[in-house]
Amino acid sequence: MKKLTKREKLLIYVLGCALIGFFGLYFVILPSFNSFQVVNDQAAEAQLTRESIAMAIDSIPSTMQTRDETMANLASLKTPFQQKQTNEGVDKLLTQLCLDYSLSPKMLSIESNGMAGVGTFTAYTSDEQASATDSTTTAETGAETTVDPNSTAPTDTTSSTGSAEPTTTTGSAETWIGVVNMELTGTQPNFYRLLDAVAARPDMIISAFAIAPAAATTSGSTTTSTPTVAKLDGGNITISVTFTVYMMEK
Repeated sequence: MKKLTKREKLLIYVLGCALIGFFGLYFVILPSFNSFQVVNDQAAEAQLTRESIAMAIDSIPSTMQTRDETMANLASLKTPFQQKQTNEGVDKLLTQLCLDYSLSPKMLSIESNGMAGVGTFTAYTSDEQASATDSTTTAETGAETTVDPNSTAPTDTTSSTGSAEPTTTTGSAETWIGVVNMELTGTQPNFYRLLDAVAARPDMIISAFAIAPAAATTSGSTTTSTPTVAKLDGGNITISVTFTVYMMEK
């Protein structure tokens, strides 16, 4: 058997050291480094979680204060609006409102009472109204009237159409809405007072109305007075009006 030379022994020694280093790096150092990285990441995540929890605990008083202020603000915003009511409740509400302004309800029908979208209303302006030179505005109602040169009686465009002619865009918000049609009798000034009162309320609007002379009874039969437009003379008139009542849960 041939004896290894000194050079061959050195090469075998170097190769053995290289193999020991390679296996040590691959099976010991790299797994240990990977484990260290995982533990380090877990420690950093735990530290971040601890800091987040500490910040959340520190912010609890201010969060609760903000919550209380928001709830109080929400309650104040809901205060002017009616609590969600049944048909009977809406009937009583509008009947009493009309009686408060000396208007006698003769007929009431509830068109709808349920969840619906809240529309955005903008004033209607036609090309004819924009070019008209003889148009005037009635101060009591805000309705536009046109003066006929051949007549002294103004023609109320709102009365003749029975609506204020708004352009409606349905909004995304929904709430409980009651739509009620009523027929009233009373004087025109009292009805104007009702219009002003409803305009000042955020919980309802008058979406349409029509004014006509009150029917007169002669010898057991019902006839209509000759003027085609009711005037501010203190006499009774008949009013067809549509109320829209906004309600919500409280």
